[in-house]
Amino acid sequence: MAEKIKKFYKEQFLKSDLYKNKKDLINTLLKDDEMYTKNKVEKIIKKYMEVIL
Repeated sequence: MAEKIKKFYKEQFLKSDLYKNKKDLINTLLKDDEMYTKNKVEKIIKKYMEVIL
């Protein structure tokens, strides 16, 4: 049986210790009513950082 991929809302990422140093990015880049996997959030952040650097 395949393992279900967990998705979270923006608010959950904002409260996470894992992303405590990236709260401004999370708040800006993610939509309030959309769910994301951790992998997707990492890709969004990485893509944004490549553009600004």
